[in-house]
Amino acid sequence: MTHRPRQIRPVTVAAFAALAVFWLLASAQAQAQEGGLIVVPLEAPGEEGGDAGESEFVSGERFDPERARGTRVEADMGQDERISPLRPVVASGQPRGSAIRFDGESQTLDFALFVPDPEQARELRIASLSSINVLPERSQFSVYVNDEFVGEGRLENFTEFGTAEFPLEPGVLTRGQNRVQIRLRQYHRIFCGPEAAFALWTDIDLSASGVRIDGRESEGSEEAFLMGVAVAAATGRGVEIRGADGLGEVRSDWVGAITQQLTTALGGDPIPFRFTGFWSVQDDGPVGARVTFLPGDAGKITHRIGADGAPVMVVEYEPDSPPPGDLPAFETTPPAIAAQDAPDLIATDAPVRFSEFGFRSVEVQDRYALIEQRFRLPDDYVVLTNAKADIGLDYIYADGLPDGAMLLVHVNGHNVRLLPLQGEGGTLIEQFPVRFEARHLRAGVNTLGFEVMIPGDPPDLPCPVWDRPVLAIGEDSALTVPYSPSMYLPDMHFAFRALTADGVQTRSNGGRMFSQADLITLRAAVAGSTRADRANAAAQLHLLSLDDLAALPLGGYQVSRHAIENVLLGGAPPEDDGAGGTASADLGGNLLLMPDEDGANRRSPGAFTAIFATGWDWAVGVFETGLQWLHPRSGTLLEQWLAQHRGQAIFLQLDPRHPEQIWMLRAPGSDATVLASAIVAARTVAEGPRGQVSVLDEAGRWHNWTAPDRQPVLLEAVSPGNLRHVLGNIVSAMPIRYVMVLFLLALVAALLALRLVISTREHNT
Repeated sequence: MTHRPRQIRPVTVAAFAALAVFWLLASAQAQAQEGGLIVVPLEAPGEEGGDAGESEFVSGERFDPERARGTRVEADMGQDERISPLRPVVASGQPRGSAIRFDGESQTLDFALFVPDPEQARELRIASLSSINVLPERSQFSVYVNDEFVGEGRLENFTEFGTAEFPLEPGVLTRGQNRVQIRLRQYHRIFCGPEAAFALWTDIDLSASGVRIDGRESEGSEEAFLMGVAVAAATGRGVEIRGADGLGEVRSDWVGAITQQLTTALGGDPIPFRFTGFWSVQDDGPVGARVTFLPGDAGKITHRIGADGAPVMVVEYEPDSPPPGDLPAFETTPPAIAAQDAPDLIATDAPVRFSEFGFRSVEVQDRYALIEQRFRLPDDYVVLTNAKADIGLDYIYADGLPDGAMLLVHVNGHNVRLLPLQGEGGTLIEQFPVRFEARHLRAGVNTLGFEVMIPGDPPDLPCPVWDRPVLAIGEDSALTVPYSPSMYLPDMHFAFRALTADGVQTRSNGGRMFSQADLITLRAAVAGSTRADRANAAAQLHLLSLDDLAALPLGGYQVSRHAIENVLLGGAPPEDDGAGGTASADLGGNLLLMPDEDGANRRSPGAFTAIFATGWDWAVGVFETGLQWLHPRSGTLLEQWLAQHRGQAIFLQLDPRHPEQIWMLRAPGSDATVLASAIVAARTVAEGPRGQVSVLDEAGRWHNWTAPDRQPVLLEAVSPGNLRHVLGNIVSAMPIRYVMVLFLLALVAALLALRLVISTREHNT
């Protein structure tokens, strides 16, 4: 009998394999219990529990010195590629995160670009996002670097930011600061005309726009630090400040001096700052700039590169010693923002050419355009009478413009003349007289505007490409403003423009609403926008919280806490009862019937009492209405005005005895950087707070309230030459007083005449 060798079945093989795996796992577990590696479950960020299968082991790799650094940088193939972003040189007043907006049919904006080493610079990138209304086939932008054309691109990104790259020829960039100009032209894809122009916009992402830089600096430099500051500003991360706790009692002096110098040097919208510790974890995003305070030689400033690649400005100080007055300044920076658009002071009672206050001849090619030029009148200029100012306008417009084409002339937002662009096309019109009431002018900064509106022809098709201007305004036009005696009207405008960084102060509870970083940002913004010839140390901006309202000087005005809270907290407007008041309870119009807590009336009056109360309320209402008409009460008008406005901050100057003080309250959750940007823009290139109360809304616009009963103050002696003008301003400020005086004189004259008539008749009898 022959025996065949037994074959091992597959099932048996699988069983032996499973047994071997089990034996190996048991051996590994025994080794772990005898001092091997210990399993440590690690939870993922944001998860409450972790998966044991994804646990890490505590090994030499986890304790690698480079991985344990607080400012760890992940290994990345693109780590050495950086963007030196564009830095706007003019404050927008309405920051949109990292984007800046071009609106209208055409616009030109200037930027600063900081390059540490031109040899490392590659191409220039522009990241744009346009409105869906933009016609991409015709809309484009052109880029100039240091006045040299580097390229143009189409506006064709409508759903997300897209990047256009432009190569840079050798020698175009210089070490340090460079000037970049973007000129944009866009057309509506469907319609044509002024309304269509308002629907056109393009955003440029500053954090992704700029020059691509290869490699990293091995040594710190001023140019690298300024580039890092531009990165911190464009991304909104802010400039880090470390080591400030060691400054002790002089902390605010040192931090204020450095941040104010930095903001003044960079210009544009204010730079946010944030305080961090020496040992902190690096968050995601591009590395910005850092300021580090270290003990050493007071006032010595050096530039280094941090372990994480961040450019660091090291400021040395002596403990408990204030900063020296001659801190080293930056060498390559844009022009100071305070001097970029300083309005020129013009003479009164004499023709002044537009060119003398900065206006240059301008040509318009858009369907809608707004041209504004600011000028300054003396701070003691007051004209409240019906005196007239004159403009002798030089302009020319194209022939054959559509019906409805017009030119509007504005003075401080008031339309003073409408000029139809019809009938004299192609003919130069010289010194065309435009007369307007001089009371539209005001002391300080004024704005002269020209608004052009050209309807579409036809309006329901895209505009044709125009290669010629439709309107031109000459710089030889002249403005004549009438004489004014030296007088003053209460207005927060003067204190606002004279503010210095030291004048920004917090009250007792103001620290609840304004953190130390907020205070530093606001002070730095004020310092960067202060002109030496306008600064006044007496001007103060008090930062208040709602709990500090008791410290607010009212100066005889009446304003309730509820009205201010509604402005800042976004409460619903009060319900009007139809007579200009607010009904707080259903009392049937009878203020003598006071309800109990349960809503029931305290007493049930009889018919006679009810009729008497109703008649009394009617008589009181008629009397108060007449009194309000004869002599407006600012408190009532202010309450009504505040009820119609909502905003992120409110500025008040109610006491005319303290014209150098302004009081500011902010809404909870408002961004101090946005507030600082609005302040810088209002002090340099835009309109700002005026009158007694000003509200800054969420869109960055200022809404001003001026008391109707504010009185002019004479600052010079009365003389035969100014008597008529002084009396005219005083009477025009409150005409009812003049009317009452005339009424009393007429009444006295009538009584005397009546007495004379009666006495004559008695004598004849």
